[in-house]
Amino acid sequence: MTSSADGLVARLRALPNRIWVRFLAVHLLLVAVPVAGISFARFYEREMLRAQEQDMVHQAEVLRQMLLSDETGLRLPERSALLRDISEDTRARLRLLDAQGNVVADSYARWEEVVEESGSVDGGVPAPSTMAARVEIQRALEGRYGSHMRFGTDTNLLFLCSALPIMAPRTKTVLGVVYVTRSTTPVWAAMHRLRISLLRVLLASLLFSTIISLFLATTISRPLSRLTRVATAIARGDRSQRLHLDRPDEIGELARAFDVMAHTLDERARYVAELSANISHEFKSPLTSMRGAAELLLEGAADDPAARTRFLRNILGDVHRLDRLVTRLLELSRVEAAPELDEVLDYRSLVEAEVARRNHPSLRLEYVSRCTRLRGHRGHLASALGNLVDNAVQHATPGTPITVRVDDVEEGLRTSVHNHGPAISPANLPRIWDRFFTTRSEQGGTGLGLPIVASVMRAHGGTVGVVSTVEAGTTFSFQLPRVEMSLTV
Repeated sequence: MTSSADGLVARLRALPNRIWVRFLAVHLLLVAVPVAGISFARFYEREMLRAQEQDMVHQAEVLRQMLLSDETGLRLPERSALLRDISEDTRARLRLLDAQGNVVADSYARWEEVVEESGSVDGGVPAPSTMAARVEIQRALEGRYGSHMRFGTDTNLLFLCSALPIMAPRTKTVLGVVYVTRSTTPVWAAMHRLRISLLRVLLASLLFSTIISLFLATTISRPLSRLTRVATAIARGDRSQRLHLDRPDEIGELARAFDVMAHTLDERARYVAELSANISHEFKSPLTSMRGAAELLLEGAADDPAARTRFLRNILGDVHRLDRLVTRLLELSRVEAAPELDEVLDYRSLVEAEVARRNHPSLRLEYVSRCTRLRGHRGHLASALGNLVDNAVQHATPGTPITVRVDDVEEGLRTSVHNHGPAISPANLPRIWDRFFTTRSEQGGTGLGLPIVASVMRAHGGTVGVVSTVEAGTTFSFQLPRVEMSLTV
């Protein structure tokens, strides 16, 4: 139970680092835009109501100043017609209240019918409709501005009510109240439509963002998770694992690069295994010979001068062979562990130096290529050419010419070494590039010279070849691709 809980906690902690969670978070931030719009709609609604209230206050103030400036007096009960004229295009209901909070004039047309039915008091003044109980009216009767929002008595519509006191200029006593009422239905209807629109946008954005996030997470996160599983399996030793993702995007490129890398590592592992087996086999024979000679010397052969000399010579010969093998292996390892081939070198001078260093009377150089400079590793190219020249010198018939030729071919730059001597048998031709294959082990051959040439050419993107006949002799060659060259004419 504890381990399961720990695993759940670990997965929850890892969630923020998952790609699909990040995608979802980014798209949820986009969804926050309509959410912010809904919040702004509430603010906009309050501002619209405030603006409507200010407009009502201005309308009431104009009416109040008009009444106070009338030389004939306030005459509040006689102002219904004036109120109707003012409120005709304002969508507001105007009422005038006396100092007791009774309605004495109204812009509402049916109010006169109610007055006629209710009779009159105080010298023809209509029977009052008291509104003194309302909060905003009470504030106005106290000489302060009052406002309130309430539902209509016979409808569910919401009204904004504004009460402005009419005060005597000198005594500051309340003479009456200008009462303005306006429906907030247009504001609420507009805001309702806006909220519905924003809500629809929110839902659509949420749905769209979720789908896009899941799609992107599925097309990106799942292949990467598969890549992780395959990489883990390969690290555990299962080199048969591959991704095989046929996609044209960056994930597909990564998958193909990973498959190439896995194939290269697999080939490298097989190469190392084969090389280790070959080294073990090649080292085992001289070591076994040396151990046998040493054991015979210990058993008494050292007392015989002739036998002692023979065994010591055998041991010394095996030591020399091991020394040559180690030297060649080190050279091969340097070639295969070469850095980037970014050196621009003078190839003609390199070839001339290698030929001159042998100082062999039969060596001839024919440099007919137009290319004198190329990009590569100077030491490794010199080693490859030197191995071919040394091999030709060792197998050439004494007194016959050995020709080193550099010329241009369609594939690039070709360097060939030709000699006259015993032809290579057809059975041995396919094996001469194999490591440790040699027909001159008794003469000190290690079987690593030609494999070193092949490794250098692989590193430079080139190829190797050989043609051998009794009549024409033997020609070893290697070609470097033209894309690696910087031609000078």
